[in-house]
Formats: sequence, structure tokens, C-alpha cells
Amino acid sequence: MSLRLKNLLLPVLLIIGSAAAPLTFAAGSGGGGGGMSPTQSAPALTPEQQAAKALASGIRHRDRAWKQEARAAKATTDKKREKALAKAQKEYGKAVKKQSKALRLDPRNYKAANELGYALRKTGDFRKAIGAYNYALEINPNFNQAIEYRAEALLAIGEYGHVQKAYMSLFRNDRELADQLMSAIEEWIAAKEGDLAEPETGFVAWVEERKRLQTATQDLSSNNTRSW
Repeated sequence: MSLRLKNLLLPVLLIIGSAAAPLTFAAGSGGGGGGMSPTQSAPALTPEQQAAKALASGIRHRDRAWKQEARAAKATTDKKREKALAKAQKEYGKAVKKQSKALRLDPRNYKAANELGYALRKTGDFRKAIGAYNYALEINPNFNQAIEYRAEALLAIGEYGHVQKAYMSLFRNDRELADQLMSAIEEWIAAKEGDLAEPETGFVAWVEERKRLQTATQDLSSNNTRSW
């Protein structure tokens, strides 16, 4: 791993309190002989294989968190909603631990870094999440999902200029993710309920302009199609 990547990974691991955790690997089976006896352990997994298992486990915890969030959205009482959301937060916390382990085992696993950023963002650790996304994008600059996820974290801390740049990048390269980001932005605007500070007012104006341009482009495209 390059020195630059090491320098980026170290703060990511430090901020989640796991850099000092020792790495332990299963010992290989010793001795000679032919086949493996029933009492012998299976061959040790490589660090990359262990990382893949940790990544998959973290994704399962993320999916469980999504299910709890869905239950919270359908809850008929505040108590049920709060209980479901609390369970979701626990699952995201478990996901953070699993993805941190995956990165310690395989520091070039950009998918684990991206999932770590997502879990951190969902627990409210936006700046730590951005560090994880930055690390994922250092390994794979064209990983558009990390660009979209990072933009949502940047939106939460008021980095509106960076959100605009992320949207334009996705608009050029991945319209589906650009639409996903725009939906997140619209939800953020709706939650503000008109209570906007000066920088936010300018950002909202930019959003409205982008939506007008997109509508005009779609209308033009539709008209051209009909003309043929």
C-alpha cells in the first residue's frame, strides 16, 4: 500500500477507535500426513477472505437497520417508533465495527470504506463518515456510490458547494445516483420548513434552477422524439 493511502487510512481508523486493535489470524494446520483429520482445523483464510466476510457481515447489519427504519416509519405510536429506531442505531453500530475490521484486514477494500462511511453517517458521525468516503475514493476515484453518500454527509454539515460539485459529477456520469442525491436534497429542504440561513437560501435557489433545467431538457428531448 502506498504511503499516501497509509496516511489516509490511519486517521480513518483512529477516529473510530480501532487502529490499536491487533490483527489475529487463524493458525494453519501443522504436521505432515495426508488428509485432514476431523479434529484438525480448516485452512486459515487469507486476510482478504476474512475482510470479505467482515464486509458481508457489516452489510447484513446495515440491512437489518433498514428493516428497523422501515418499521419505525410504519409505527403507530411514538414508543414503537423510538424502539425501532434505537434497534436500527445498534445495527449501524455493529456495521461500523465489521467494516472497520474489514479495512484493517484489507486496507484497499474501498467497498468496506464506503460501507463504513455509510454506517458512520447514519449514526450521525458525519465528519468521520466523510473521512471514510474520502479514503474509498482515493482507492477508486470513479466509485460513484461513495460520491453520492459523501455528498449527503456534506449536506448535513453545510458544505453546499461540495454538494453541488458532487451532483454535477453524478449528473454527468450516473443519472440514477444524481436523482438519488437530488431526492435527499429535497428531503433536507422540506425538513427546513422555510427556516433557511443566507448560505442555505443560495443553495436552495441553485437546486430550483437545476430542477428547472432538468425539466426543460426532458421536455425538449420528448419534443424531439415526437418530431421523428
